[in-house]
Amino acid sequence: AGVTVTPLLLGYTFQDTQHNNGGKDGELTNGPELQDDLFVGAALGIELTPWLGFEAEYNQVKGDVDGLAAGAEYKQKQINGNFYVTSDLITKNYDSKIKPYVLLGAGHYKYEIPDLSYHNDEEGTLGNAGVGAFWRLNDALSLRTEARGTYNFDEKFWNYTALAGLNVVLGGHLKPAAPVVEVAPVEPTPVAPQPQELTEDLNMELRVFFDTNKSNIKDQYKPEIAKVAEKLSEYPNATARIEGHTDNTGPRKLNERLSLARANSVKSALVNEYNVDASRLSTQGFAWDQPIADNKT
Repeated sequence: AGVTVTPLLLGYTFQDTQHNNGGKDGELTNGPELQDDLFVGAALGIELTPWLGFEAEYNQVKGDVDGLAAGAEYKQKQINGNFYVTSDLITKNYDSKIKPYVLLGAGHYKYEIPDLSYHNDEEGTLGNAGVGAFWRLNDALSLRTEARGTYNFDEKFWNYTALAGLNVVLGGHLKPAAPVVEVAPVEPTPVAPQPQELTEDLNMELRVFFDTNKSNIKDQYKPEIAKVAEKLSEYPNATARIEGHTDNTGPRKLNERLSLARANSVKSALVNEYNVDASRLSTQGFAWDQPIADNKT
């Protein structure tokens, strides 16, 4: 990702003729003047970060030489390595459509001047400095414009180039890494235990004993009733049948009413003291038909 290709750079190079003539300081031509002409080049590069790139570039200029034989020409060749830094370094606006940049680099030059035999094939080191802009057309294509100054160290003169080209990005532009967001741990919401569902009959023996011919509940048996209330709360879908009994003394009709009254006393305690829904409770009196203890109890 971030590989850049500029297959064609076109521009115009202005030769600094005042300083490439004269001869006293060992300049390039010792008199004849290189004429300004068309600049042609190509570049291959890579984006090192979202705002920093490097390019290897080849370019050449072919033009006339005044002061030599008619039709005399020169060819200027350069191989450069240039770094550029875009405005994203400061703005952080990585999606902007216009990206100004500054460029610095160095390279190697060669001048071929066949009609100037004693200065033909002059070579040396150069330095580049420039400013430009990428005009983003889409994610893969940008129009590039640049103004550049090049100093030829060995020959001690400048030339200046205005250029443009179509920049192609293979694999997409580099993007900054997404910031790491620290997420505070969230305490789980306590979940209330789900009430258990009763899937089979639950038999509990509730032993509440009454005085003879009485249906009121003694305090000593209230813990027994509380146990039943606890189970009914634990299993909210459960229902209960409360059975009342008597001994075999007295008339049967009286004992039937008494046994039912005792069962209803327990039901009332569950409803009134423990908020058990009355619809979940049923009562039945058996008189002395199903004795659970002898008459002495």
